[in-house]
Amino acid sequence: MNDVQLALLIAGVVIILIMLIYNWSELKRISKNQPSLSKPKNFFNEDNDPLFNDLNKKQEPTITTEPKAIIEDELDQPLSGSEKIINSNLPDGIHRDVETVISIISKTVQEGSTGLFLDKIKSMPGVRVYVRKDNDLWATETAIYDSIQFNQILLVLLLASRKYILDSTRIEAFKELGKNITSKVDGSLLWLSNQDIEKESFHLNKFKKEVDRSLVLQVYPKSDPTFHAGPLIDFFKQPIFKINNKSYHELIAPDSGFKACTLTSLSGKPLNISHESFLQGIVFKMDIPNTIKITSAFNEMIDTIKQFNAKLNGVLVDASRKPLNDDQISQIYVHLKKLEKIMQEKKIPSGSDIAQKMFN
Repeated sequence: MNDVQLALLIAGVVIILIMLIYNWSELKRISKNQPSLSKPKNFFNEDNDPLFNDLNKKQEPTITTEPKAIIEDELDQPLSGSEKIINSNLPDGIHRDVETVISIISKTVQEGSTGLFLDKIKSMPGVRVYVRKDNDLWATETAIYDSIQFNQILLVLLLASRKYILDSTRIEAFKELGKNITSKVDGSLLWLSNQDIEKESFHLNKFKKEVDRSLVLQVYPKSDPTFHAGPLIDFFKQPIFKINNKSYHELIAPDSGFKACTLTSLSGKPLNISHESFLQGIVFKMDIPNTIKITSAFNEMIDTIKQFNAKLNGVLVDASRKPLNDDQISQIYVHLKKLEKIMQEKKIPSGSDIAQKMFN
């Protein structure tokens, strides 16, 4: 191989290396830019997402360990004959989908509440007891008096709640309570629902964590330090506003008659709508899992805010006090629709009795 051939060979190798390096750099540049191409222009993050900035909510501990041998819930089937009989004999207020229920039948009629360990039950969050004799009405709480007669007992435990986390200590205490009552009344114990408390509690708390959100939107005067009292008073004379027993204003959806959201001052206190008020802003707050027809309530909420802003020269902002545009409002709607669907598929509709029991 002469010098010319060797030089051509080296030049060819150099050109190939340059092309490889160039292609690699282009691929790296494209992959780096790809997330920004698919990311919405008005993307919410942890700092400004109104769905994840609950101003009044305390941080609660979460379950970090999953029970062993977790099995996915099977598809819901129509109630069998035995299931219908069980439900028809339970008192109102028991929801076997989210509660563990133990039935204890004593061999003889019991008189007095001594064997029920009522003081112990009162100290255990989420635990309730019901008693009755034969086919009488079920009695609970203050209706269980000292001389009451009964031969049937229901021991109930709510498996997920905002107020507490059902850890292994509380679960064992509940099981031990069931055994002690059974022994005290000389009865037999039967699990009517959710005997595997650890597994069912884990699934329900996972669901609760996913949907337990508050939507917080704020409205400020666009140019003035406070809203003008006259137009403010006129606006709140509409029948869509009601004041609850805690003096907070509520927005009522006209179509359904249900509460869409609660209105507060920027400090979280009730609104003072009067000629002496100096209102610097209004907070519209929706407790999502406790709101009936979430997306419909959200639409009513946005319509009301737009009317308010038009009449009182206000501006809708997120938690970072940046104005919200229609694209961002649409993003919130899509997210709410997702949460609404999750609750429907879990058979725990938003705003229902069973949802209010969990998210009280």
